[in-house]
Amino acid sequence: IEDPDPEYDNDDDPRGTFQQGWRAGAAMFNRLEGCWYADGSVFFVSTSGGDEKSPDPPNADGYKEGYGQVWEYRVRTRQLILHYESPGGEVLDSPDNLTVTPRGGIMLCEDDASDTDTPNANRVIGLSPNGRAFPFAECIFSASEMAGVCFSPDGDTMFVNLFGDSTGTPADHAGEGMTCAITGPWHRYLG
Repeated sequence: IEDPDPEYDNDDDPRGTFQQGWRAGAAMFNRLEGCWYADGSVFFVSTSGGDEKSPDPPNADGYKEGYGQVWEYRVRTRQLILHYESPGGEVLDSPDNLTVTPRGGIMLCEDDASDTDTPNANRVIGLSPNGRAFPFAECIFSASEMAGVCFSPDGDTMFVNLFGDSTGTPADHAGEGMTCAITGPWHRYLG
């Protein structure tokens, strides 16, 4: 970006950072969210990216949203790779937070998924090292979103958070916020 701090910056202004990057060959993503670094690669999600489009109406910009993608940027070789693209909401719907597992898989928290068998189900979806997606966990405690997935330093415990707080009414998810600790055996799922 030649001028990273222009006086006027919006998506349509040719002097803006978006237009400068676009003219220079930058990639465009839809709703970048979770990001994790592991073994020389940066993994990140495009929450609404992908060719398989949701049946929901287009967003305010007229863009038809996909079910989500996982990208990998290999720092040393400067390669950007589409690591995984959801073929439909029943497999993966709107990935948000992610982590790379100690065994080389990926865990993804869905961002308020809506097209699964359970309306508004919120799940943790695993991606095996060979690219197979599978449901790992589903929040049946509440309608709260799962987020912040990560592993303990020894790799034995996975932590995931549920949105919520201790104030308000039950309708506001009061008392639902918590951190869950999940232990293996991981070789059954991510080996």
